[in-house]
Amino acid sequence: MNIRKHWKNFLLTTTALFWASCDDSTSTEAQCLYGTPPEYQSSNSNVTPSSSNETPASSSSETAKPESSSSELASSSETQHSSSSEAASSNSINEVSCHPGDSVIGYFPLDYSVEHAKANAAERARYEALDSVEKIIDPRPISEKEDNPLDSVAWSKIPQCLKDIRDSLSYFVALYGAPIHIHTDEVCDNGTTRPTEEYLNYQKMKEDWERNKPALDEEVKKIYEDKLKELEQQINRCLDEAGDQSQASES
Repeated sequence: MNIRKHWKNFLLTTTALFWASCDDSTSTEAQCLYGTPPEYQSSNSNVTPSSSNETPASSSSETAKPESSSSELASSSETQHSSSSEAASSNSINEVSCHPGDSVIGYFPLDYSVEHAKANAAERARYEALDSVEKIIDPRPISEKEDNPLDSVAWSKIPQCLKDIRDSLSYFVALYGAPIHIHTDEVCDNGTTRPTEEYLNYQKMKEDWERNKPALDEEVKKIYEDKLKELEQQINRCLDEAGDQSQASES
């Protein structure tokens, strides 16, 4: 009887020690000092989804950063556009209005034309040759010829070839044109005066002409001499042929 009593006390004591070893006052998971530890579902397992939810949120926040950058770029573009508009407005305000002044000059464009200079040299040679033909036909002074021109008898004695040369040389090409008038300066609203663009272009054209004129003068001189020599040879050939015909008719 006593043995059963002691055995019962032993079992009760063992059971009490076992339960005393399980302390759940500091943790939701009981840690046992004896036996196999029981498996409990950790309360942290519920935190994991929260952590996983926070990660995409953070990622989503990071993904949204380019939108912020786009907004900053758009703001910067608007700022630059605003600055450009302000600069254009400032230039419009600072722009000065000008109008032509009273000073005007005129010039003939052909006076600064190379082709005109060459053509004029040939025409001068033609005029010189015509004067020679007129003197051959009627060597009298001009005043006498005007008062008493050649009669039909005297005119009939002039060689026909000489008459033809005279007629061909009597035709001249007009080598002139209307002058151009330009304003030399313009007066601005701020009280300043500046040369006009037309006048600056004229000055540059004139400088280029003066710089190239010496070489052009040599070329023009040669054109005049060659043309005059050609016409003089034509006149002399005509006179030689007329003399031969006169001698032949006399003989």
